[in-house]
Amino acid sequence: MLLSILGGVFLLGGVAFGWYGLRPLAVVPRLLGTEVDGPATVSSDDDFVVCRGHTQSVGETLNAPFSGAECLGLEYEIGERQLTADEIPLTWSHLDDGVATVPFELRDDGGRIRVEPESTHFRLDTESETVTVPAGDDPPERIRSFMESRGELSPTAGGFLSSLGIGTRRYTERRVDPEESHVVAGRPEYRDGRVVLSDPAVIADRSPRGVVRRRLRAAAFPLVAALAFLLAGAGLLALA
Repeated sequence: MLLSILGGVFLLGGVAFGWYGLRPLAVVPRLLGTEVDGPATVSSDDDFVVCRGHTQSVGETLNAPFSGAECLGLEYEIGERQLTADEIPLTWSHLDDGVATVPFELRDDGGRIRVEPESTHFRLDTESETVTVPAGDDPPERIRSFMESRGELSPTAGGFLSSLGIGTRRYTERRVDPEESHVVAGRPEYRDGRVVLSDPAVIADRSPRGVVRRRLRAAAFPLVAALAFLLAGAGLLALA
């Protein structure tokens, strides 16, 4: 009975790891199979497009939480090295994350197209900027103000365990910077009298192949873990 229960738990864990690893790869075949075009060539009749151009504000902009940089979209993550019984010691534990977006345009010499990301599905394949703050140290003023505004996050840990790195925090942000070259991929729609890329599947500061390589690297660990859990679960069920 116990082996059956453990086997089921391992199988469920394998499915969860597999879903986590495979979900970002769903767009990979389309990225590799679609030509990169300019904004002017995009039509609402297209099923999926990969478009390259320079980003430009259409009015509203955002300030990134850690760098303070003006941007058109952002993701942030806060992690901390913690010593817990239910996780691998000295790994980064998730504390907080968030996204923010505004509409913007993608332009080149031939034309432009409006991009309207949706925060519920927002994901950036752009370069990360990370600030690491050792345990017990005060973060930079901008990060400290942001943490105070979040309220529910306690101050960075200190004490004896800080010598082992416990309590060290990592503040990471990714941005859509204005006036920079980006690739945007997704399904265009005709909305309010114009073609827009709504809820794009990819917003990246690199080539489509660069996006694919990055996503494959990120998926490697969860997929290996999924295989290990599935094999262990199947083995336990076979012994039950």
